[in-house]
Amino acid sequence: MTVVNDPGRDSCQAGGGPSAYLARRLMADVRHSADLTALADGAPRRWSDGLRAEARFHLAAMTNHIEQAIVPAVTDPPIAALLARLGPGYCRRAIERQLGVLSPDFIGHLRRRAAMAMLLRQAEDGRFHRPAPALEPPAPDAPHGEALARLTLAEQDWRAPMLLDAPMPADLPAEPFHELAWSVAALLVQGCERLMDGDDAGAVKMIAPATQRVIARHDEAAGAIGLARRFARALPPEARFSLAAAALADARLLPFAALAECETSLPIDAVIDALLDHDDAPRHALFRLMRVDDATVFSAAERLAPLTGGGRQDDEALALFVEAYRRVEPAQAGRWLEDMLRPPALADKLALMGAAP
Repeated sequence: MTVVNDPGRDSCQAGGGPSAYLARRLMADVRHSADLTALADGAPRRWSDGLRAEARFHLAAMTNHIEQAIVPAVTDPPIAALLARLGPGYCRRAIERQLGVLSPDFIGHLRRRAAMAMLLRQAEDGRFHRPAPALEPPAPDAPHGEALARLTLAEQDWRAPMLLDAPMPADLPAEPFHELAWSVAALLVQGCERLMDGDDAGAVKMIAPATQRVIARHDEAAGAIGLARRFARALPPEARFSLAAAALADARLLPFAALAECETSLPIDAVIDALLDHDDAPRHALFRLMRVDDATVFSAAERLAPLTGGGRQDDEALALFVEAYRRVEPAQAGRWLEDMLRPPALADKLALMGAAP
């Protein structure tokens, strides 16, 4: 898998340049977490080459989208002229050289988004063949029908051709959207400052309100995650389990996560993190809570294996995964859920106390 832009440039598989910057920043994000030692050791396994390529594409494409929204909103002629001198795509090139402006939370969101998109892309490419989609469109008058149809369109945007210089709608939740928007604004100010020999007052005065107007227009409910929640909440409870298994069979992690959120109260982010965990136990517990059948578990484990940092991915390893899953009792899965639903601050303190001598 490659990410393409100008001929001979910006290949995501290259050993240096922007890809190397991204690789180092992505692996460094875990050093911000409370469980520093354990996760830092596992960091290289968290990011396969394909996942890093997908993440880089999404970051670049969403940055392009926000830049293309902010720049025309700057009406001051001198600052607009400076922005024109920076040229299109300035921010996506600049952000790859300064990934430190992105918080660990944003990097975590980007990883989850990239994983969901990567599986959609693999399913579309036929790498994991199914005769027909399991998550069939409902009847037109079904209350969740419109949300599922709009969600499907949003997911198609996520697996657009991987061109670094093309925009992708930044259909992010509010917090990561705000972070990326202000990161783009800061990069634009920095670029103008360099052209003005260090004077950024005029750029800040014009770019800041333009960014605020872009943020004010953002509707997180219209994004893929908002649509997935709307779809899940419109379903009767008795339909959640069967449709969750269908979504998982189709490698559509987002609707599965939204349905799991409705059923377990575990947030979508936590559900996706559990699916991508390097340990099998969170996946086993989550699948048991959502009553996923053995065949779908086998298929899901096969698709997720390249993203989880696990070892073997052959049929024997997958069979062992299913055998271990069969031994997980509902009560065991319930205890895992209770631990996951603890307030994060409390869980961190208890973990630190448990690790104390």
